[in-house]
Amino acid sequence: MKRQKILVFIDLDMLVRHFVKSGVLRHLEGRFDVKYIFHRDPTSEKKSIYTDPDTLNLKNWSWLDLPRRRGGNWDHLYTPGTLWNLRKSDYFNDRLELAYLTRNKKWVDRYLLLVKSGLYPVYSLLFKACMGVYQPMVDLIDQEKPDLIVHPTILQGMFINDLLLAAKKKKVPTLLLMNSWDNPSQKAAVTGFPDKLAVWGPQTYNHARDYMKVPEERLEVLGAAQFDVYRDPVEQSDDQLREMFGVPQGVPVVLYGGTSKSVIESIHLEALDQAIASGRIPRCHILYRPHPWRGPLLPGEKSFYDLNLKHVSLDPFMQDYYDTQVLGTVKHAAFDLADYKVTARLMKLVSAVVSPLSTILLEAVMHEKPVQILHPKEVAGDMAKLVSDLGPRLVHFADLKGDGILVADSTDQMISGVEKLLEMKDDADIKHSLKQVAEFFVDMSGPRYGQALVDLADKMIAEKQKNLGT
Repeated sequence: MKRQKILVFIDLDMLVRHFVKSGVLRHLEGRFDVKYIFHRDPTSEKKSIYTDPDTLNLKNWSWLDLPRRRGGNWDHLYTPGTLWNLRKSDYFNDRLELAYLTRNKKWVDRYLLLVKSGLYPVYSLLFKACMGVYQPMVDLIDQEKPDLIVHPTILQGMFINDLLLAAKKKKVPTLLLMNSWDNPSQKAAVTGFPDKLAVWGPQTYNHARDYMKVPEERLEVLGAAQFDVYRDPVEQSDDQLREMFGVPQGVPVVLYGGTSKSVIESIHLEALDQAIASGRIPRCHILYRPHPWRGPLLPGEKSFYDLNLKHVSLDPFMQDYYDTQVLGTVKHAAFDLADYKVTARLMKLVSAVVSPLSTILLEAVMHEKPVQILHPKEVAGDMAKLVSDLGPRLVHFADLKGDGILVADSTDQMISGVEKLLEMKDDADIKHSLKQVAEFFVDMSGPRYGQALVDLADKMIAEKQKNLGT
């Protein structure tokens, strides 16, 4: 019997890591005939995907050429469309402020006029008519004749808007797999709704419904693909983990997680080292993990190697990436594809986590580690200050609160907070509270992500066949 066919569209390196390298999509291959379609634009030096698909050991894959310019043109529908969805929400003004920070002011003024005048729906129809359906994508669907299209996505990108139009034209059901916790509140597919959008848990379910206006019958909670590995036990002992990460024996380890934003992290690292040396913070060790998307040193930021710290060390698994950034030897504008299995071991090792707003905070809470959220003033540049001020108001961070979750607005508060984190690291009530917070963000109660994905794909294809009477 011929197996049903699924096309999986991939247009970003992070999606390769979270959905292909994680192995969750391999479960589809055991049940269906799966072909992977990767984005490419031969006319541009910029790339969405730097990973060579030949290195991924895939049975069947191909490129789909789609000009980056066309993908970029959709931004003129994406930004006003996102604002239109939020126009009656209490999040509209904050999202508008973010648009002004990240887009050309003149264009945002026009987008705002479309929303406030109520003309956006007419604009949307005209815009989509002018863009048309991307014929090479339609031709691909005609050629492959899939029973289902699956698209891991940040809800913005090169494929998503054209894909929804092409799939609708060819009457192929679509399943979007949400990548990051900010996606449903910050982004939107603006050419229609998928047949199903898979979200992480209750928070992103609510955000997709309230901010993207996705009907509830089109939403499915699957958990987070990249965090599925956290269900596996870490086998290494504490001694082995300490040797692996190069930290001293016999003292609690606190992780300082860096950020991709413009924070002068060396100020924090020096302050933590001095506080431990002076005894203000009880005896412990700080492990510095640079963010896998960070760039070169900022104005006023010192290289970690020039700090000569005694109680702070650099995560050895991030050292090569940090070195390429600091030494300026990066050959392309990419980011490090950190291994989540390594992060799982890291989370078992550390007692607590300190970080500016970053996903590492959520990962720590998932592992029942107390955290301190930094709202740092030590940032480089006026734009960075504006982004830093806006950060705490982003709604996907707003629910990260409760017992075991501290907030620091200054370096001095950060030092005091680390002392409190060490006091609560073994508190059973704190761990229980953190577990409950984590469950609101990521639902880990159901089947493993790969199996849940297979079950959902089966259900969607069966529904399609029922509707077709086959």
